[in-house]
Amino acid sequence: MADYYVVSARTSPPDPSSRWRGLSVFIVERNQPGVRVVSRVDTMGLKASNTAELAFDNVEVSEENLVGEEGLGFKYMVGTFNRARVGTAAQGVGVGQAALEAMVSYSVQRKAFDSPLIGFQMVQEKVSETMIEVNAARLLTYWAASLWDKGRDNEAIIAASMAKTYATDAAERAAIRAITVHGGYGVSTDTGVERLLRDVEVMKIYEGANDIQRLTILRESARRLLGLRM
Repeated sequence: MADYYVVSARTSPPDPSSRWRGLSVFIVERNQPGVRVVSRVDTMGLKASNTAELAFDNVEVSEENLVGEEGLGFKYMVGTFNRARVGTAAQGVGVGQAALEAMVSYSVQRKAFDSPLIGFQMVQEKVSETMIEVNAARLLTYWAASLWDKGRDNEAIIAASMAKTYATDAAERAAIRAITVHGGYGVSTDTGVERLLRDVEVMKIYEGANDIQRLTILRESARRLLGLRM
């Protein structure tokens, strides 16, 4: 588990006039008195990223552990999520690329009726669709990242949601195609392709679930580009 945690905590009563106010962000050390790891959560994918339930019992931290200004924690968290979605999109591109390489490698080597699988039209279509979607996801991710680099934050928020949603959805489809191309062998843990599907299912949820991102894309576009509130 990590040695340091970034923790949000309420430091003032809720203010109905400002949804951003009331939460603050702190750096908390793992060995701080009152900090306890309750249990590790065994997830279906992303096994290298530890997830755990933590408990904080009357934990005291010094003022220097405060991140930024007091009361602006929620704003900081939302800003972090907006940028982190580009990273998640890049993860999706990586999964999609791995699935593509796996299905190409297997379909070239594996034969059916004395012909490589890649010679069959249904396999060719799966490979072609994956190539299209992986490259589209990659370009969308580059675009979103470039908007952040240029300081065009209003556009970048929408682009990051688009990239995260499309790249992880495309990666899911790519992983399913890779499993299908491998046939019965595809569900075996020996191939590694089933792990791609498990990993991407987690990616579709964190940093803002894809269904929520679709709403964000519409609402932010309407508000920022058309001046409408939905």
